[in-house]
Amino acid sequence: MSQIKRIPVDALEVGMYIADVSNAWVPDNNFARKGWVKNPRVIEQIIKLGVTDLYIDVEKGKGTEAGVEQEAIIQQQKKDIASLVKKPYHRPTPKVAFDEELELAKEIQNEAHELVNKVMQDAKMGKPVEVGPAQETAGAVLQSLEKNQNALLCLTHLRCKDRYLLEHSFNVSVLMGVLASSVGVSGDDLQTLVSGALLHDVGKIKIDDAILHKPGQLENHEWEEMKRHVTYGEAILGPVPDLAPEILDIVAHHHERMDGSGYPRGLAEDQLPMHSRMAAVADVYDAVTADRVYHRGMPPSTALKKMLEWSDERHLDKTFVYQFIRCLSVYPSGCLVLLNNQRIAVVQSVNPDAMDKPVVTVVYDVKKKAALEPFELDLLAKQDEVCIEKAVDPAQTKLDLQALLNSAIE
Repeated sequence: MSQIKRIPVDALEVGMYIADVSNAWVPDNNFARKGWVKNPRVIEQIIKLGVTDLYIDVEKGKGTEAGVEQEAIIQQQKKDIASLVKKPYHRPTPKVAFDEELELAKEIQNEAHELVNKVMQDAKMGKPVEVGPAQETAGAVLQSLEKNQNALLCLTHLRCKDRYLLEHSFNVSVLMGVLASSVGVSGDDLQTLVSGALLHDVGKIKIDDAILHKPGQLENHEWEEMKRHVTYGEAILGPVPDLAPEILDIVAHHHERMDGSGYPRGLAEDQLPMHSRMAAVADVYDAVTADRVYHRGMPPSTALKKMLEWSDERHLDKTFVYQFIRCLSVYPSGCLVLLNNQRIAVVQSVNPDAMDKPVVTVVYDVKKKAALEPFELDLLAKQDEVCIEKAVDPAQTKLDLQALLNSAIE
């Protein structure tokens, strides 16, 4: 069994074997995350990419006294999450049934994709960008979240690689709405933050497609250009009359980090307003759970655990990461889980009184290796008979997550 340690980048030496790069939260950084450190140039490249921590396999390569055993990190994560779910949190009670809200949620999703596409095309052609429609779409998102947030949250896990930019913009707006409302932001202020999240990546329309959609590792100069999407976004939205400053903050700061390691300005904790910190949390979660050409997305439960770790490293605001986990729960809507009866299910909605006993849609029989006619199951009502064994990584099961999600919400 491999022995994994997390070490600071300044402890990296030639002869070590990299098992993973902790800074996987950098959404557009497709740095190859495994392999031998064969020469000093590899270390220089990693440092230039902004990596601050990484994992090494001390059984495969050279070891070090520095760092922390991965098992210790995992055990601490389990303690943190166990403590977190015991704290009181008043999850919004759905006002309408999931199935009823789902159809409207799909319409809102399509409208949002069309809006983001129009804004980006206008920006590409040098036309003035109108923020009003984004505010209207943000209002529709918030209305749906208020009625039953599980519908939109479930849709955020339906992916199409060719529509990543549109999906990501919409998903971050949904996640921002959930997180910001949970900490007391409301009314016009909340609508403004959701609008900013919807527009946060508008600057990517100025990035050459050859870089934006490159299937392989970005060269250093390409990565530097990719990072400029933030300042391009500021330039696009800056001239908009009467633009709420919070919108521009979200565009400008969503890649900044609490420890000052982010970009483009290297701002740190005291320089980052609350809404910018929340935008970073929402942006990172959606980015790392998405399949991209160059890497497979993490399962939601894994992503939340990694985000706890990144908040310990002071990349993300720990307060908002903790609150985000409480909002989504240990098993978020759209998450794939294995039940103790050896059936696989998609989490549909979270039970407010029991985060570990959601309502699920059962879709697959592991023993028979066969898809099932989807049916709904409330694990709280069936807690003496059926429970969740663990979250499932679709990559390890060779199941088509998108097909399972589609069957679960049709």
